[in-house]
Amino acid sequence: MIYDDKIFGDLSHREFLAEREAKKLEEVNLEEIFPEDPKPEDEIEITFSCPINFYPNSVQIIREDKELYTLNVYDRETQWNDSVFNFSEIVKIKIPALKEKGVYQIRLFSIDKKFYEYYFPIDNHEPPKWSDESIIYHIFIDRFAKDDKEVILSKNLKEKLGGNLKGIISHLDYIENLGVNVIWISPIFKSTSYHGYDIEDYFEIDPLWGTKEDLKRLVNEAFKRGIRVILDFVPNHMSHNNPLFQEALNNKNSKLRDWFLFKGDDYESFFGVKSMPKINLRNKEAMEYIINAAKYWIKEFGISGYRMDHATGPDINFWTIFYYRMKSEFPDTFYFGEIVETPKETKKYIDKFDGTLDFYLFKIIRDFFIGKSWEPKEFLRIIDLENKFYGDKFKRLSFLENHDSNRFLWVAKDKNLLKLASILQFSLNPIPIVYNGQEMGCNQFRDIIEGNKTLHEYTRLPIPWDEGKQDKELIEFYKKLINIRKKHPSLYKGRFIPILSNLVSFIKEDEEESILVLINPNHKEEIFNLNGIYKDLFSGNIYTNSLKVNPMNAHLLLRINH
Repeated sequence: MIYDDKIFGDLSHREFLAEREAKKLEEVNLEEIFPEDPKPEDEIEITFSCPINFYPNSVQIIREDKELYTLNVYDRETQWNDSVFNFSEIVKIKIPALKEKGVYQIRLFSIDKKFYEYYFPIDNHEPPKWSDESIIYHIFIDRFAKDDKEVILSKNLKEKLGGNLKGIISHLDYIENLGVNVIWISPIFKSTSYHGYDIEDYFEIDPLWGTKEDLKRLVNEAFKRGIRVILDFVPNHMSHNNPLFQEALNNKNSKLRDWFLFKGDDYESFFGVKSMPKINLRNKEAMEYIINAAKYWIKEFGISGYRMDHATGPDINFWTIFYYRMKSEFPDTFYFGEIVETPKETKKYIDKFDGTLDFYLFKIIRDFFIGKSWEPKEFLRIIDLENKFYGDKFKRLSFLENHDSNRFLWVAKDKNLLKLASILQFSLNPIPIVYNGQEMGCNQFRDIIEGNKTLHEYTRLPIPWDEGKQDKELIEFYKKLINIRKKHPSLYKGRFIPILSNLVSFIKEDEEESILVLINPNHKEEIFNLNGIYKDLFSGNIYTNSLKVNPMNAHLLLRINH
């Protein structure tokens, strides 16, 4: 089965990647920083690639606008690049241990005094401990619930339908019973649109979605249940109706003009959508405004962090400053980026966020279970290599569907495939996300892809709160799966040991326990030889010697003899 949700756009096409690599060779690029997240005691090595028109000469290390060192390029390597049919130069810089925490700038100068600037932090910031055990429920607020009632479907899916914060509060018992311990809510700030990603005021809640008192109550009521609240934040662009942009647009002499990226009377915007002008986050005042807005909701309302929308939009140096400032003041908060990029490029954000949404894992899971793209052993090999590529410190967040993709069930047409993919998702270390309604079998009535258009509204339909419209068996399945993950740390932090077989088969183990995961996505039964005694965490059955794994079935098996 061939399908494409276009989540990666052109990124998954070889021609585009080759063209992009060629374009990158026309400018200086960061290739690697080692260690990836340097600490005060670390010596640091930074590698850049330089095009033929840049003659690397010297390096300055700057902190708080003061020059600390002038260094020489210590290692140069000439390399040939087929993609541009020309040479480039790889240069390496060694920096002694900087000892003091802070944000540092490195300026790589050419002999004609042009320079490339890169910011990096020296700190001990880490993801909060609570994130290890997180299971996230992603709520699209406008379509979730209106007070204690279901949102009414409208013929116009592009208008606000009135889901609100009170609707989330009224369903906290349901969310708690599901077993998740983090809620991620789509943008709640005053907004032009139903989706909230074009913000009119970063310090106000949209009246249709609620009040600040509603948010305080939600955070407090959720926290009593052991549930944290994360908000969706949009620093890359804002609404054209935002008064800040209106002043910049209508007054060419305003200092706010430089808060945006004007070229004459035109301006840069989010993917060319003029109702979403791009913010110039290299402007220090604009940057301060965005950082202060992010701090406000944590200080005043006790939220636990942010999902950062379109994280590849702002200059990467902005994220260094943003993350350092936020984590220095609120070390127990969590920040993850929407980084729709290749793993190579995503890894460059390791010291800019606590983690990232794992779009590559999303793609390969759907490619395997729905598209039948690989044999199980090849699929597990890819997962194993991705684990090794990222390491353990940078948190990845897994998902099977979201507000920008077709529902899994819409594409798969098979509830059993959703179950099998979910068992895999909850058996891997990345933090699992469940998109609201996924757990009750929510679907859509048309595809979001129509020619060159993407109609996201059809994956953002109102959540059915009439139990007769819900798949109760699927809800119970998710409750059980979530409970199993919470009770067994090896599933969220254990070593991943793939086993070659006709099944998706691997072990997750830590010092305390070992769990054998067996998933049969095939339409024939498979016999798996067991080496020990195992307890099935779903059924409670005990198995020894061998196990017949039925078609489209799975087992999570706890080893009970060592």
